[in-house]
Amino acid sequence: MKVNILDAFLGFVILSITALFIFYIYLTVDTKLFKADGLLLNARFENIDGIVVGSRVKLSGVDIGSVRSISIDPESFYALVTMGFDKEFIFPDDTEASVQLEGLLGGSYISIIPGGSDTMLLNNQEILYTQGATSLLNLMLKGIFVVHSFALPIQSDICCLLISPKSPRVGNITLT
Repeated sequence: MKVNILDAFLGFVILSITALFIFYIYLTVDTKLFKADGLLLNARFENIDGIVVGSRVKLSGVDIGSVRSISIDPESFYALVTMGFDKEFIFPDDTEASVQLEGLLGGSYISIIPGGSDTMLLNNQEILYTQGATSLLNLMLKGIFVVHSFALPIQSDICCLLISPKSPRVGNITLT
């Protein structure tokens, strides 16, 4: 069997491109997901829409960790989220964790707001102050309800003024 130099060269190029692609994936994958060292903290949320294992945890907009696991607390039926942080981070025990939207079309992340306490959280302790995800649809519906309930009394007052009885007096207002 005769080996063609062009076939060998193309095979070498394809293997090189594949190796570069695998190396690129290795560099870009968040390897912190697989590390066991560092600080692990738990938090209970009422609603974690958009949060999945591997979601980012941010402090002042900077990535400082990731979500390691998500489960349901069988007693409270809240979502129990375990977050992993680098060794360099320690947080006061009055730290707050909240679920934030990345953007209108983006995903969600957990924002950490450190407190001012002198007592620090230890490994596998729980962040007590949490705020779950807020749905944009629910916020819009609440806004519509507030505007509607505010406009309803004004509408009824205007209707009473426009629909006047046969007498020129409506309530305390004299119509002229």
